[in-house]
Amino acid sequence: MTDDQDRRDLIAVCSAAATGYVLQVRRADEEGVLAEKDLSHWPDYPAFPFDAAHAAGRELIRLGYMIWPDTVLPAVAGAVVGWRHDVDQRAWVAQVGSVEQLRAAGI
Repeated sequence: MTDDQDRRDLIAVCSAAATGYVLQVRRADEEGVLAEKDLSHWPDYPAFPFDAAHAAGRELIRLGYMIWPDTVLPAVAGAVVGWRHDVDQRAWVAQVGSVEQLRAAGI
């Protein structure tokens, strides 16, 4: 049986809002939100420049989560520093883990 430390099913979603984005952390297979932050001061969707991707990472850390480093691939079309564009959700999505999960994984 897999315990919570081994799970890699958390995602961060920066979804389009009336202005800017809403950042949420949730389990990939569930609808419940584990953490949320309003980012109304950000550029409007679909803009997600490199500095916004870094800022989203900092917001995740403040919420107790981080992007898994092995999901950050250089020069992948439609991706920015671990965030990938999801047109269907009108969002940018990244695979994340809690700080405790990443520490347990030796990161």
